[in-house]
Parts: sequence; structure tokens; C-alpha cells
Amino acid sequence: MLSLLLQWLPVAVAILAVIIAWLMVRRERKARQALEAKFAATELVLKNARHQHESLLKQFNELRAGTMGMSQKLADMANHLEQIADRQGEMAMHDPDGKLYSRASKMVELGADVNELMEECDLPKAEAELLLRLQQKMAPPRRR
Repeated sequence: MLSLLLQWLPVAVAILAVIIAWLMVRRERKARQALEAKFAATELVLKNARHQHESLLKQFNELRAGTMGMSQKLADMANHLEQIADRQGEMAMHDPDGKLYSRASKMVELGADVNELMEECDLPKAEAELLLRLQQKMAPPRRR
């Protein structure tokens, strides 16, 4: 029996080795397939990320161009506003009647009457009364 066992032992070991090798090959194939699936998924994610990156880059460039255009328009508007303010200042300097009426208006706000307006601002009585009435109509009602 021992001789029989020794005869079949190499065959049994060989069969066992073949079974183990077959199981390992099968396991390796499954592992390779899983890795290939992960690799394909990673490639898809990378492709989508590149596409999204390109889209975002395009949007960023469009926003940057728009911002630069708006910045230029704002600078132009600031220059235009500055020119208007300068012209307005020049007009105020060249309009003595305007200064006179603004002074009279301020006096009315401070409570001056018709006679004070006529004396201080050299206004005719009709203009002084008109200015007084206009200021009274435009002034908000006072609460007591």
C-alpha cells in the first residue's frame, strides 16, 4: 500500500498543482478584468474632466473679455462725468444770477422774509415773493 501511495503521490501532487495553477490563472484574469474596467472608468472620468476644463476655460475667457470691455466703458463714463462736472462748475462760475438765486434760496431755507431777500440779494419784490412761495411749497411739512 505504501508503494501504491508512493506511485500515485506524484500524480496527485501534479493534479493538485494543476488545479492550484488553474485557480490562480482564473483569479488573475478576474483581477485583470477588474483593473481594465477601473482603467476604462478612469479614462472616461479624465475625458469628461478635460471637456469640462475646456468649457470652463472658454467661459472664463469670455467673462474676462466682457469684464475688460465693461472696465473700459466705466473708465469712459468716469471721464465723461468728470468733463460734465467741470463744465457745470464753469457754468456756475459764469452765471452770477445763479449764485444770487442759490444764495436767496438758502436764505429762505434759513427763514428769511421777502424784505431780507430784496435787500441782501437785490431781487425785485415779485421775484422774492415767488422764490419764497416756491421754497414753501417744495419744503416738506414740519411736524410739531
